[in-house]
Amino acid sequence: MKLSKKSIRKEILAKTQDYLSSGGLIEEVSLGESGQNTKEPRVRPAIKIDESSENKIYLTDVIATIDARKVKTIKSITLTENHSGRHKKLIYDDFGEPLREVWVDSRVRSKR
Repeated sequence: MKLSKKSIRKEILAKTQDYLSSGGLIEEVSLGESGQNTKEPRVRPAIKIDESSENKIYLTDVIATIDARKVKTIKSITLTENHSGRHKKLIYDDFGEPLREVWVDSRVRSKR
C-alpha cells in the first residue's frame, strides 16, 4: 500500500468512525484552551543530584588544564610584523578633495 496523504487521511477517518460506532465520545475543545489546569501552579520535576564524591569533577582542575593549554599555544605562535613599511597615502588638493594615491615607504623619513 502506497503511503500518501490521501490514504493516511482515509485510514484516520475510518479509525475515527470505528471508534465512534463502538461507543466512543469525542469532546470538543475551544481554540486556545489548554489541557492542563491553569489555576494550579505548574509542577516541575525535581532534579536528582548524585551526592557521591566519586562522580564529582572539580572545575578548578579542569580550568587550570585548559588555561595551561592556552598558554602553550599563545607562546608557540610568533607574531609577524609587516616589514614592508609601504602604505598608500592620499594626496589632497587645496579644497580637501583627494587627488591621487601614492605609495610611501615608512622606513625612509621625509625631510619636511
